[in-house]
Parts: sequence; structure tokens; C-alpha cells
Amino acid sequence: MKLLYFDLRGRAEMTRLALHAGGVPFEDVRFSRSEWPEIKPTTPRGATPVLTLDDGTAVTESVAILRYAGKLGTPRLYPEDPVAALRVDEMVDIVGSTTGILAKSFGLPSEEQLAMRTKMLSEDGELTKVLKYVDEAAKANSSGFLVGPELTIADCALRPFVYWLTAGILDGIPKDCLDQYKGIAKVMQTVSEVPAIKRYEAEQYPA
Repeated sequence: MKLLYFDLRGRAEMTRLALHAGGVPFEDVRFSRSEWPEIKPTTPRGATPVLTLDDGTAVTESVAILRYAGKLGTPRLYPEDPVAALRVDEMVDIVGSTTGILAKSFGLPSEEQLAMRTKMLSEDGELTKVLKYVDEAAKANSSGFLVGPELTIADCALRPFVYWLTAGILDGIPKDCLDQYKGIAKVMQTVSEVPAIKRYEAEQYPA
């Protein structure tokens, strides 16, 4: 099995985390932005990530790939119980909605972009509402994970989003924008101690 994506966390990182946590062997194929024009025509839909199964089937759509990854390996990161799976899906989709919110500001002139992002992070801002919901859910879950008693793909979806939002690479989004969200911080800490994830991140992203 092969996972194809840029050499950054981005939309593939949640699947990488899930596969590593589940002990699922896979080929982590990364490429630079300069290589993308050559690689793009070889993908099914001109986009990544792409997961190629052992029989050669190529699958697109990052969340679909994540859900599949969560059903493989041990431990299983996607619940078999329908209600538990529903709660996990809810959080994965809520976390994913933040990308759409922020995308509204992409490509705008600098001043307009900063104003929009400041509004998103205001007390009643669109992004703040999502962050508060996720944070309260995390606080209410005594396990330290986002949903349920153990690691799920919801935690894998949250982690790279937090890194992206706090990296200081988005103008108008300060690095400390999540400092007030103690529930999210608790999940980040709990996930960082999962042995397989801790080992992967130490090797892939050494300090």
C-alpha cells in the first residue's frame, strides 16, 4: 500500500498518523512542490493525497482514505459500533470544516485577508465557534482523547490541523491562537504519548 502526498503534513498527515498508530505497513511517498507538475497527470483526479492499494487500485479523497486507514491494523481506530462511529465521523467532519472556513480568506488582498481572519477568530467568529465546540467535546471526554475511550481517527484529524493553525504560516492567525483551548491541548498531549505516533513524529519531524 502506498500513500502519495507532498512532503509536508497537510491533508495526508491524518492518514499517516492512523496507519502508524495501527501498525499498518505502507509506503510513505512524498514529493516536493517542484515535482508536482510532473506527478499531477499521473493521479486519478489531478489531486492528492492518493492511496494505492496492494492490487493497484488508486483511491482519492483524504477523509475517505482516513476512514479506511482507521479500519486497518491493531488497534482499530474507527469504531465498529455504529453510534461510536457516528460520533467519530462528526468530529472528523467538524475539524475538517475549519479548512473551508479559512479557505474563504485565501487569495484576498492582504488587508482584506487580515480583516477576515481577525473576524473569524473574534468571540463570535466562525472559526471560534468551531474551536469552542471541539474544545468542549474534548473537555467532556475523560479519556484524554477527542472521542471515546481510546485513540480514533478523530484525534488523527485534529493533530495536523492544530499544527497548521499554530505554525505561524497563516497571516493574521497568531501562533498562540489556541492557548485558551485547554481541551484541545489535552488531546494533543495525550496523542503525543501514543508510542507509535511519538516514534513516527520523532523520526519524521526531529526538533
